[in-house]
Amino acid sequence: MDIKQGDIGLLLALDALLEHENVSRAAAQLGVSQPAMSAQLKRLRHLFNDPLLTPSGRRLVATSRARALQDDLRGHLRDLDALVRENSAFEPDVTRKTFRIVATDYVHALLAPKVEDLIGRAAPHARLSFLSFEPRSLWTSLEEDAVDLALVSGMALPEARSRPAFTENFRVIMRHGHPFADAELSLEQFCSARHVLVSPEGGGFVGAADKVLAGLGLKRRVAVSLPSFLLAPALVARTDNLCLVPGRLVPLFADSVTSCPTPFDSPVFDVDLMWHPRRQNDPSHVWLRQQLADFLRGL
Repeated sequence: MDIKQGDIGLLLALDALLEHENVSRAAAQLGVSQPAMSAQLKRLRHLFNDPLLTPSGRRLVATSRARALQDDLRGHLRDLDALVRENSAFEPDVTRKTFRIVATDYVHALLAPKVEDLIGRAAPHARLSFLSFEPRSLWTSLEEDAVDLALVSGMALPEARSRPAFTENFRVIMRHGHPFADAELSLEQFCSARHVLVSPEGGGFVGAADKVLAGLGLKRRVAVSLPSFLLAPALVARTDNLCLVPGRLVPLFADSVTSCPTPFDSPVFDVDLMWHPRRQNDPSHVWLRQQLADFLRGL
């Protein structure tokens, strides 16, 4: 294959054809006619000396050579797109870009309204997409440009760029009128109570506080495990259970629960801002990171 025979348009056509395995849909994606896309496919077959797509009943199926090309092609096209973006000015007041931010539900609840207001004022035509945190697929989402930024804790992604966002500790929440609400909570009271534990991975009954207590020769009674901090206040408000939640989350639920410090040194966790190295010098990405960094400094 001689690359001088091809051009970027051909590679974009190949990417669309392999994604859809359909000439009409690939043409629609790139905004060209079906005959024009068919002509592109003919050129690509000559360029790669391979059919690339072969008929199978009423549909087209990618050849093994085409499948082998697909991942590398996507990566190179993303790199090229990043190169072009790095040399393009970003104008927040006119952009219609969609910024996609991954975070845990707790971080979304804490930040989403404020971030929407911040970005909305600076970039009134931009859109924000807040996405769920899926640890096992986070790097893939960053690699494929499905996500712009991630605000997460407890993730080690050596390939990613990152910076600290904020450090969080825990407070104890309980219902208004709880027997322990009128005085300083003691270790004995804490350990004697029934507890709700938030286990983001689902189903866990041991958390960071249990490790601290074990170091003191103590343990507590975890009666309920929940997958989300946002579910805890409603349950705690109707029972005598206690629950540890991130301190910055407490004011959001002040009407339904009261809170106090932990009767031991609270575990802390760091929330980090992560992104793909490819986006490091992308002007729109630099702008977004700076907006969030300025906001998080005052959090």
